[in-house]
Amino acid sequence: MPKYAEVLVNVANRRLDQSYYYVVPENMDLKAGMIVIVPLKNRRVQGLVTRISTELSEISEDVEIRPIEAILEGESLIPEELLELAVWLAETTICPVAQALHTVWPFLKGKAEQWYIPQAGMEDEDVKVLELLDPDTFCVLKVLNRARRGGLPEGVLLKRAKVRPGLLEEMLKQGWVKKELRFTKASSLGTKKSLPPTKENKVSSFLWQESPHQLTAGQAKAWQTIWDCYRKRKEETVLLFGVTGSGKTEIYREMVFQVLKDGGDAIVLVPEISLTSQIARVFLEQFGDLVGIIHSGISLGEKLALWEKILAGEKRIVIGARSAVFAPLPNLRLIILDEEHDTAYKQDENPKYHARDVARYRMKQRQGLVLLGSATPSLEAYAAAQRGIITIASLKERYNNMALPTVQIIDMKKELAKGNKSLFSIVLRQKLRERIQRGEQSILFLNRRGYSTFVFCRECGYVARCPNCDIALTYHSQKQKLCCHYCDYSQDVFDRCPDCGSRFIRFFGQGTEKVEEEVAALFPDVEVLRLDTDTTAGSNKHKEIIERFRRGEVPILVGTQMLAKGLDFPNVTLVGVISADQLLYRPDFRARERAFQLLTQVAGRAGRGVKKGEVIIQTYSPGDRAIIRAASQDYPAFFWEEISYRKQLNYPPFAHILRVILFQEKEEKVIRAANDLADCLKRTIEGREEEDYQILGPAPAVITKLKNQYRWQVSVKGKNPDILRQIVHSAVKAFFQGISSSGINLSIEVNPLAN
Repeated sequence: MPKYAEVLVNVANRRLDQSYYYVVPENMDLKAGMIVIVPLKNRRVQGLVTRISTELSEISEDVEIRPIEAILEGESLIPEELLELAVWLAETTICPVAQALHTVWPFLKGKAEQWYIPQAGMEDEDVKVLELLDPDTFCVLKVLNRARRGGLPEGVLLKRAKVRPGLLEEMLKQGWVKKELRFTKASSLGTKKSLPPTKENKVSSFLWQESPHQLTAGQAKAWQTIWDCYRKRKEETVLLFGVTGSGKTEIYREMVFQVLKDGGDAIVLVPEISLTSQIARVFLEQFGDLVGIIHSGISLGEKLALWEKILAGEKRIVIGARSAVFAPLPNLRLIILDEEHDTAYKQDENPKYHARDVARYRMKQRQGLVLLGSATPSLEAYAAAQRGIITIASLKERYNNMALPTVQIIDMKKELAKGNKSLFSIVLRQKLRERIQRGEQSILFLNRRGYSTFVFCRECGYVARCPNCDIALTYHSQKQKLCCHYCDYSQDVFDRCPDCGSRFIRFFGQGTEKVEEEVAALFPDVEVLRLDTDTTAGSNKHKEIIERFRRGEVPILVGTQMLAKGLDFPNVTLVGVISADQLLYRPDFRARERAFQLLTQVAGRAGRGVKKGEVIIQTYSPGDRAIIRAASQDYPAFFWEEISYRKQLNYPPFAHILRVILFQEKEEKVIRAANDLADCLKRTIEGREEEDYQILGPAPAVITKLKNQYRWQVSVKGKNPDILRQIVHSAVKAFFQGISSSGINLSIEVNPLAN
C-alpha cells in the first residue's frame, strides 16, 4: 500500500500557504519532522514533513500525486511538539506556516543554490594541459579541486576563480564539470546535520545549591499559592501581582528550584535584553551551568549550539527575551514572564505572536504552569484574575517592609507662570542638588530620544519630514543630523529654510539628548549617563551603562522606557519624570494604561535600598486619572476606572480586535485594495450570519507612509477571537483571488499593541 506525506513547503507566500501531499517512494525511510525536496509547480522547493499516512481523504482520485524527490536531512529535525506549536502559531496569527516554522525553529532557514562539481575520473595530465591552453578553465578546476571535489556554489566559485559567469556553462557543455541544485543551510550553522536525541533528567544528585535567600512571610505565602497550582499537574496560569521592589525575583528563583527538584525544566522570560544580565546573574549564582541564556546578540550558530545542549539535558533553565519561549526543553513544566505587561513580549513582525499566548499553549501541551509577574499587570491579565479564569498571588509590601517612594506631582503650568521655562521645575532642580551633595543617585525619565522632536520654519510653516515616511524628522544634536526613527533616513541639519530661505528656524519639543545637555549645564562638574537606543547601539553597551550606574560611578542617569523595565539600583533615591504628558496623548485606547504602567514602574526604581525614595512627576495635566493613580501607586483603583471606560466602548478585554494593514508603494492601489478587502470581510460576515462583528475602516493607518510604503488598515471587532480569525482568514483568501491583491502586502495582528 502506498504511503503519502503531508508537506509544508518553505514558501512564505499566502497563495501557496497550505499543505501539499506527495507519494513516499518505496525505498525512502521517511519520518515526520524531516526536511525534503519536493516539486511545486515548475520548481523544486524545500519542505517539512508533518504527517505520513496511507489515506488521502482530502484529495480527489483524479489528482496526480507527485513523489518526494529527496530527503535533505538524514534525521527528524523538529520535535513533534514544536511542529504542532508552529502549526498552531500560523493558525492563530494568520501567517504563512513557513514563517511560523522559521520562528519556532530558526535553523530551517536555507536556500537553493546551483553547485558545480568536477567530473569524476578526470586525468591530472588533462588538467595540466589546460594551464597553457585555457588558463581560466584551469583556474576553475584548480579551485574546485581545492574544495576536495565536493563542489562549490556558483557564486562562491565565480568569486574565487575570478572568471566570467558564462565560462561555467561552457565548461558544463564540454564535460569538465557537472551542475546540481543543492539546498544548503544558512552558513552560520556550520556543518551540523541534526540535533541530538532528548534525554530524561536525572534528579538523584544535585549540581546546584539551596537558595541563598530566605523568603519573607509574604513571599512564602505567595509562593505556596503558586506551588499549589503547579502541583495540580494541569494547565494553569498564575498572576504574581506584587508592588515594585516586593521581591518577585526571589519567588521566581524558588519556583525554578522546586521545579528542577521535581524533574522539570523552566523558561524565564524578560522583556528586554538589558534585563537579561541582571536576572541571569541571580540564577547563575544558584544554578551555574544549568542556565542557558538567549538574546538577540547571539548568532544563529551559537543558538544552535545552545539548542543542542538543551536537548541533551545539559541546560535545564533558559533565560531570555521573547524568542526564548520556543526553547526545546525536554521536560518543560514552568514558563515565567517577568514584567508580563510589557509590550516587548508582542512581536511586531510576522508571525505577530504574544509570548504570553505561546507560553500558555506550550503549558497546555505539557500540563504545566505559566507564571505572570508584574506590579502593573495588563488589564487583560488582571481582569482574567478577577473573573477567576487565572489564579492571583499577591505581594502587597516591599521586601523587608521598605517603604514605597513618596510621589509629588508638579503642575508645569504654574512653573511657566513663575517664569520658569526650563525642562526642570524648581522642586526637581533642588532635589537633584540634594542627591548630589549626599552622594545618592537620581534617574531622569523622558520617553523620547533625540534632542528636539521636530524642526519648524516660523516664516512659512515648513516642517522637516522624512521623504520615506509620514513622520517629522527628529533633531540629534550630537550627530548634528535630522533623523527618522522608523527607516533610519538622516540628513544634515539646516540653518536656512529649504522652502523659503528664512533663518527663523526653531527646534520644538525635547528628547533625552536635550535633558542630558541641560543637566550638564546645571551641574557642570557632575557626570551624566544616558540610556536609550542611541547610546546602547553595539554589543554590551546596555550592560556597560547599567553596571557603571549600579556601581555608583555616575550620580545621574537619563533615559527612556528602558529605565522602567525592572532594573534594580539600591542607591537611587530620586526619580524625575520630565514630561508625563507625552505618554497620555496618543491615538490608542491603551494610552492611559501604558502611561500608568510606565509612571508606576519608573517610580518604582526609587528607594529600593535602605534609603527612602522620592518621585517628581512633571505634567501640564495634573488632574489626569492615570497620573493621580500612578502617584498613589494604586493599581486596583486605576484598573476599575479604566475597565469601566473599556466596557463602555467595547474594547479589550470585552471584545477582540483583528487588524489588517495593507501596504504598497502606490497609494491608489492600496486604497483600492483596502476597499476590496473590506467588501470581502462584509460578505464573509453576512454569509456566516454572525452578529456583533463590526468592520472598522478602511482608513489610513496611523503612520500612513512607512519606508516608502503607503499603509491603509481594515479592522474587525467582535467577542470571539477564534471566529474573528475564521472571518479574516476566509476574507483574505477571497481577497487574494481578486485582481486588486496583486502586489499588495498584508500585516495581520490580533489585538494589536502598537500603531
